[in-house]
Amino acid sequence: MTQRRPNTIFPSWLLWVIGPVTVLAAAVIVLAVVLGIQAGQRQIEIQRRQQVGIALQRATDYRTEGNLEAALAEYQRVLMLDPGNAAAVAGIESLLQMAGGGQGEAGSTLAGTAPVTSTNGTAAPASPDQPPQEAAWTAAQDAYTHGRWQDAIDILLRLQAEDPAFQPERVQEMLFNAYVNLAAEKDQAGLLEEALALVDKALALRPTASELRAARTQAAQYLDMLSYYGVDWGRTVQMLEELYQRDPSYRDVAERLVTARYAYGESLADDGAWCLAAEEYTAAIGLEVRPGSIARRDELQALCENPPTAATVDPGEGTAAPGQATQAAETSPAAIATDAPVTGSTSAAPAGGSLSGRLLYSAVDAVTGQTHIYLQPLGSDGPPTILVSDGQQPALRPDGQRLVYRNLRDDMRGLTGYDPATGLSLRFTKFAEDSLPSWNREGNRLAFASNREGDRRWRIYVMWADVDAEATSMGFGESPDWSPAGDRIVFRGCDETGNRCGLWTMTGTGADRKPLTTVPADTRPVWAPDGSFVAFMSDGRDGNFDIYRVDASGGQVTRLTTEAAVDVLPAVSPDGRWVAFLSNRNGAWAIWAVPSTGGDARLLAQIEGNIDNWHEQGIQWVR
Repeated sequence: MTQRRPNTIFPSWLLWVIGPVTVLAAAVIVLAVVLGIQAGQRQIEIQRRQQVGIALQRATDYRTEGNLEAALAEYQRVLMLDPGNAAAVAGIESLLQMAGGGQGEAGSTLAGTAPVTSTNGTAAPASPDQPPQEAAWTAAQDAYTHGRWQDAIDILLRLQAEDPAFQPERVQEMLFNAYVNLAAEKDQAGLLEEALALVDKALALRPTASELRAARTQAAQYLDMLSYYGVDWGRTVQMLEELYQRDPSYRDVAERLVTARYAYGESLADDGAWCLAAEEYTAAIGLEVRPGSIARRDELQALCENPPTAATVDPGEGTAAPGQATQAAETSPAAIATDAPVTGSTSAAPAGGSLSGRLLYSAVDAVTGQTHIYLQPLGSDGPPTILVSDGQQPALRPDGQRLVYRNLRDDMRGLTGYDPATGLSLRFTKFAEDSLPSWNREGNRLAFASNREGDRRWRIYVMWADVDAEATSMGFGESPDWSPAGDRIVFRGCDETGNRCGLWTMTGTGADRKPLTTVPADTRPVWAPDGSFVAFMSDGRDGNFDIYRVDASGGQVTRLTTEAAVDVLPAVSPDGRWVAFLSNRNGAWAIWAVPSTGGDARLLAQIEGNIDNWHEQGIQWVR
């Protein structure tokens, strides 16, 4: 009798092993693909919004110049990127009104634009024998047509006051549209409170504008949320969730909701509410997975299931949430604003919290002479890893997904973006002089310094974080740093006459310049995560390079280091409680940290390589 051969050359027990392993491998692959797709989709969405913003601005510029055909092309480009975009729809209506001379309805959102009433794009000049009312009306049309909304409003209000019976419906229509357009400008400039005030004036003229009223309500809720952001994470999450449920794509609500949930989770963990903290992390991960978030969630879940005893809990030890700093310790406000430094007490209690996170710094390889950007995890005895070669002055985007740095490669000079997770490299600028980049809090714009112009004077530039995007000069200055808490850039500069040099602040559009310190040698400023203070270095105060902090609101300056050494390149910790700096105080370059309220310095990490040219390097402390 012939013996039957088995159906397979593998033993049956092996199939029980291969089956689960195959399923597990497939699950891992599927998860990696899903996460990769999600990351790619987020990046595509960010770039799409940047392109929409650029096209809308170009359309406005072209319309102001009277180039209606080019403006129409830009509005059409917006609609291709974002079908139904209210600003583009209203803009096209505006162009049609300019060509046809009719009246139209203003845009329904704060970012919309209202139609312009003019038959040829330029109002006819006033005739010498024109009545005063007609002359004012012509002037108002001219201002309105050219996008000078405030001028148009002022003229129309005077016309209403002097002659209420003069074409009341047309005057009120143009005044309504001018209010809406000016509100849109204020909104795009980050002045949301002013924008809402203008919308209120428009609604007073037309209470039945339901779409505009709905947009105003939504913007007011967003503004109200900002007042809690970083102060009360629980309330912030609740308000962001309401906004997100209504419209997930509204402004930066999605990004803020993720950050707030992680931060709220850490706040709950600080209070020992491990289970609630794990729930917040789970909800945040469902929206966006950030580096270390899954491991932290699992840690919190383990603490939930097996709570530690009181003796093993150290409330001072905290872990920074992925994508968001915890709140800095409160400090006493200065009674009198002054630029005279106060020496930090060496006996002061540390600002609190563990020295956690990662350090990014650049240094020169002592053997090859090549400049590298190193990544040094704190609390690890291992050597740092090289993140980027031929680069210096690292600046990690707030979400931790993209690094921008000064590229030193001969064929890649300028500012370069690098994604550690994917290896993607993007060339943002092509001028070798461009340096010290800094992200805005949304992670879609960059500020940097450069002396690229023929006069070789240092200027501050702002640009969209996109390949070959155009950089706009904000005026003379050096060493910019964009606040993580708002639209303020701190930089080293002077007033318009070249005097009163020191640290200054301005908005991302270069407006509202204000002096912060008055010592010309103050430089390399860096914001605290909550915007409450700025750390900087100076050799013009005590005859030596030392680290200082200045309160953003009162201007009180505190000296943080007093050693007879070179203490330079400050970097504030993610929780705002520590200021790291480079120092040669022990005869060798190393990175130290001092409490942000003053106190004893602690060694953080030894420097890998040579950093004698420290003025060309940079340090950043990230989560």
